[in-house]
Amino acid sequence: MLEELNGDFLQWLRGFYYVAKTGSIRKAAEFMHRNPSTISYQIRALEQELNTVLFDRYKKTLRITPEGKKLLSWTITTFETLQSMRSAVGTQGESLQGQARMASTLPFAALGTPVIASFLKEYPNVDLQIIRALPSDVETAVREARVDFGLTGLPRLPDDLHMDVLFKSRPLLVVHRDHPWYIPPVPTLEDLQKLPFISFLPRQEFQNRDPFFGEGAAALDYRRNTVLKVNNFHLILRFVLQNVGVAVLDELSLKASVFGADWSPLTSYPLDHLLPNMLYGIVLRRRKLLSPQARTLLERLREHFIGLQLPADITGKSRE
Repeated sequence: MLEELNGDFLQWLRGFYYVAKTGSIRKAAEFMHRNPSTISYQIRALEQELNTVLFDRYKKTLRITPEGKKLLSWTITTFETLQSMRSAVGTQGESLQGQARMASTLPFAALGTPVIASFLKEYPNVDLQIIRALPSDVETAVREARVDFGLTGLPRLPDDLHMDVLFKSRPLLVVHRDHPWYIPPVPTLEDLQKLPFISFLPRQEFQNRDPFFGEGAAALDYRRNTVLKVNNFHLILRFVLQNVGVAVLDELSLKASVFGADWSPLTSYPLDHLLPNMLYGIVLRRRKLLSPQARTLLERLREHFIGLQLPADITGKSRE
């Protein structure tokens, strides 16, 4: 038996979602084109219906409660289920249609373009949106349900998301061949401590964190001599090419970043004995129900990436 729900229940959930995401009834009302009083009523009605407190009211701010966080996850799942239902019922035969959204890092998206192009030719009625983002932004987009799934590389499995790891990419120390430092074929932690690094901006200074040293520095328990902070791998390599310092990139990011210049003056050293391999895979929210078009695209990308061989790095060495 299906339990009878108040006819306004879904609208209450929608109002709750926007308040939770914006932290403000006024901002939620703007998104929904409603009066703030209407949104306030929806929150009160939902709390009364569920017999719980969804937000702590402190002065003029709203802080979501643990119960509210649980409801937020189920709210996203509920509306995704409804969207998937509409898409599945509206699909005629084997012809997929409707919207699909994915977020991806640039190296990952570039590897998947042949599959995506083939998919669009076969299903021209699918409205596909691809957001190019850095790893932390892909995580956020998936977590906030702004996309159906994400393609990204992470140094470790996320705690609150499901990640289907497809392949690994080892970290490399990239330097100019004419560098003035002593670096053995297999660098040690002590060797790294003496080098000047060009790295990503720390997270507190910029939205995106260095995928290796943003948290890896604490794990390795040493302080780097950082001479320059940048938020783009290609630009980092440009400065390594000028012998300003050294950098750490994984093989795939390195391959995707070397364009528009002669990179033969650079060489690299393996660091997978000190740093974690970058895990590349598909990231989903837990309890995520994919639409038919998103599920079909995801499965084709998975098949493609599983059989993929990473290209050699700039030294010409193949990944082991």
